[in-house]
Amino acid sequence: MNNKNKFLTATGLIFIAVGLLGIYFFVFKGIKPGWLQLNVFTVYSKYLETKTFTVIQNNQGDELAITSYCMGWLLIVLRHKPSFLSIQSLIILLFTAGYLLLHGLAVIYFMLSFLFILPLFFLISIKYESFFSKHKG
Repeated sequence: MNNKNKFLTATGLIFIAVGLLGIYFFVFKGIKPGWLQLNVFTVYSKYLETKTFTVIQNNQGDELAITSYCMGWLLIVLRHKPSFLSIQSLIILLFTAGYLLLHGLAVIYFMLSFLFILPLFFLISIKYESFFSKHKG
């Protein structure tokens, strides 16, 4: 393993650990620090009222934790497949973008649908890779 791979792995593991700590404190414990209460753009937000394409005030603790966790996995994926165009990288980026741009119940709906869509993406990518590895000229 060369130095670049060691660096990507170590950095990825640090991001994953920080993300897991953030998920524990911000999501499970419900800690909402005031300094993370920010005005952010949202594509769709559903709390007591539904808002689309607007700026809302939201505590960003859980978003930062999930983003850190996903970026850690992205670094580890990039160690094995050094391209953002790999299916694994695109799925992680799609999940992170959805999590950052959706708020309230929309995030829960997004994550639940992602649980069903994600295995399909991986199944399709495995079948795609095996098909083309068998039919190389």
